[in-house]
Amino acid sequence: MLLQLSCFALVLVAWTAVSGLGLIGSRTLPSVRAVVVALAALVRTAEFWSMVGYTLRGAVVGLVAAALVGIPLGLVTGTYAAAERSSRLLVDVLRSFPVIALLPVFLLIFGATPNMKATAVFLACIFPIFLQAQYGARSVEPTVAETVRSYRIPRLLRFRKVILPSAVPSIMTGLRLAATTSVLVAIGVEILTAVHGIGFMVTTEQQAGNAAVAYAYIFVASALGYSINRGSELLENRLLRWRPPAQAS
Repeated sequence: MLLQLSCFALVLVAWTAVSGLGLIGSRTLPSVRAVVVALAALVRTAEFWSMVGYTLRGAVVGLVAAALVGIPLGLVTGTYAAAERSSRLLVDVLRSFPVIALLPVFLLIFGATPNMKATAVFLACIFPIFLQAQYGARSVEPTVAETVRSYRIPRLLRFRKVILPSAVPSIMTGLRLAATTSVLVAIGVEILTAVHGIGFMVTTEQQAGNAAVAYAYIFVASALGYSINRGSELLENRLLRWRPPAQAS
C-alpha cells in the first residue's frame, strides 16, 4: 500500500510541476489545487449528485440485465457441450463488435436516453459474465463428473450441488470485471451522446472552458471505478470464504 501511495504522490508532484512551470496551458491542465477547490465546491451542489446518480443508474441497470441473461446462458452452454459448440461462432462474432461503434444504431432506436446508455452497458458487460459462467460450469473435476454420471444423479440436483458451487467463483470474477466496465462504458456513452451523467458534465465543462471542474468530474469517475472494483473484491472474498486456498505449484 505504501508503494502505491508513493506512486500516486509522484504523479501529483509531476502534475504540479508541469502546471506550475506553464509547460501546458491551464485551460488544458489546471493545477492540482484548482481541481481540489473545484471538487470541494461540486460536492456541495445538488447537480453533482444528480449526475453521479444518472451514471450509476445506467451502469447498474445494464449490469443487472447482463447478469440476469449472461449467468443462465453461460451455465447452460458450459454444462452441455453441444450447446457450447453450437453457440461458439455467434458468441465470438458478437463479442468482437465494439460497443462504441454501435452507438449510432442505439441513438436511432432509443434516442439519447437512459435506455440507450443501459443497453450499451448491457452489451459491454454480458460477455465477461457469460464467458466466466461458462468456464465455471466446465470446471467441474472429472472425477466428480464421472461419479455424478455413475450414480445417475438427477439434473436439477446435479446443477444445485455440483455445477453451481463449482461455477460461483468464476461467476463472481465475471461480475467484478463487469461492474467496473459498466461505469466506464456509462461515462463513455455520456461523453459521446450527451446523455446526462458524469461524462456529460466533463464534456460540458471542458467546452465552457472550466477545465478544473472537468478534471474534478474525471477524478470522481476514476474514484467510482476504483471504489466499485475494491468493493467487488471485498464482497467476492467474503462470499467465497468457503473456497479452499489455491496451492502453489
